[in-house]
This record gives sequence, structure tokens and C-alpha cells, in this order.
Amino acid sequence: MLALKASSNGDVELVKLAREIAMDIQPLEIILKNYSITDQTWSELQRNRHFQQLVASETEAWTAALNTHERVKLKAASMMEEWLPELNGRLHDVTEALAAKIEGAKMLAKIANMGIPDALTGLGGERFVVTINLGPQTAPLEFTKDVTHKVIEHEVTNTVKPHEGN
Repeated sequence: MLALKASSNGDVELVKLAREIAMDIQPLEIILKNYSITDQTWSELQRNRHFQQLVASETEAWTAALNTHERVKLKAASMMEEWLPELNGRLHDVTEALAAKIEGAKMLAKIANMGIPDALTGLGGERFVVTINLGPQTAPLEFTKDVTHKVIEHEVTNTVKPHEGN
């Protein structure tokens, strides 16, 4: 009964399970399988008031009007993930038109951030700008710093270079 443990880790697992059920992106059977929930444990969970409250809370948060954009993004991402095997098949289908295959490959490259210049992916030169408006009678103060990234052993570190003239 992993999901019914009273420990804080068990509670975290219950919240995660409740959230996935509330999101309703995957069928319940798949969610329960992913969490290794047996039929007996699921029956017990359905009668558990704490779990019922968690599901109600997660459902309320998920369906809130302020969460609409995030909800649509996650559902679209899930749909895209389900469609990727079909796209893969069509990319390798010799009867598929070359133009359609190229468009599919472009979309995959965009999803994977492949072939995008460093400036667009945030790995190239970047600037950090702070503008302070002191009112309509005074020109705004602007401070600009160039920021570069260095990768050391798979970690991104920021090095701030002073802007010339400041």
C-alpha cells in the first residue's frame, strides 16, 4: 500500500497521483499502472477522505480560470507526444511526399531546439537591461550588462562582463 503511507513521502506521492487524476491527460488505468496501484489499493484510495480532498483540491487548481493557458499547453504537449510515433513513421515512409517530410522534420527540429542559432536559444550573447523611470521631467536611467554563459562539466555558469562606459 505504497500510496496510503502516512509519511511525508507517501503524502507527496498521493498529491502527485491526485494531480495526474485531476489533469485527466492520460486514462485512469494508465495513471494507476504508472503508480503501481492495484485494484484493491485503488478501492481503498477511493474511500480515503484525505485522498478525496487532495483530488478535489487538485481538480479545483487545474480547472481554475487562471490556469487555462498552462492547461492548454500541457494538453497540447501530451497530444504532440502521442502523435510523434506517427510522424516518425511518415518521415520514413518512401511514399510520403518529400515536401511533407521536410515540413515534419522542420517541426521536429523546432521541438527539439535543433538548428536554432545560439542567440535564439539563449546560449549566445545576452544582455541584461534595467531601466529606471524617474518621471516625465527626467530622462530614464538605463543600465546594461552583457551576459555570457560558460558550460563547465554540464553546468551553465554565468559570467557578467561590465559594459564599456559604465
